[in-house]
Amino acid sequence: MGRGARMGGNRMQTGNLRTFALLATIGAWMVFALSLLCVVMTGLSVAYRDPGNELAPLPAAVALIAIALNLTFLASVVPVLLWTYTAHANLRAAGIKGLRHSPGWATLSFFVPVANLFVPFVAMRELANRSAGEPEEFAGSSVDDVSSWWSCWVVSAIVMTIVMLTLFVDALPGIWVTTPLWAVLGLTLFGQLLFAGAAWFLIKVLRQVTDNQVNGAVDLGVFE
Repeated sequence: MGRGARMGGNRMQTGNLRTFALLATIGAWMVFALSLLCVVMTGLSVAYRDPGNELAPLPAAVALIAIALNLTFLASVVPVLLWTYTAHANLRAAGIKGLRHSPGWATLSFFVPVANLFVPFVAMRELANRSAGEPEEFAGSSVDDVSSWWSCWVVSAIVMTIVMLTLFVDALPGIWVTTPLWAVLGLTLFGQLLFAGAAWFLIKVLRQVTDNQVNGAVDLGVFE
């Protein structure tokens, strides 16, 4: 029977997977482009800084790009989560045994404190390996693109959190932060570059897993 057939009471969702992958990829490309644009515009605003003009166009442009980046990122979260759930569900619907992460936990773990530091990574690594046809004992094997994606994402989050805390404390009356402006700027640019890197590697993971599932690396299209 075809790809839409049932197996064990579950239904493969290769059509939905492709749709969610496309939407997530579009969002990731937009995040990638806006992150790099933000880096360039931030550098230009510093190079041509005018302390006497609080309404200088370059800083205003950086602020607008940052807002667009945050909104785009939030919008892209939805298809990424839907893709994550569907891809994990497809493995179970195909009857693959020994899976350590349920579709629900692999998806919701992004929002669980502490767990969100490692569970999404190991779940995505398992997803990539099992979608590529690896047996259960190799589910935890290293996957370069997954490791690069998660490293960029976690370090970016840490760096930008440090920047935000520094700016917040600096804004409090009567408190002076010893971190010089150039250091804060450097951390900001570094965090933005890592953010772009996370989007880049996520695109590669989305393509790899989706291609393996749709094109039958784990024989998802064969049912009895």
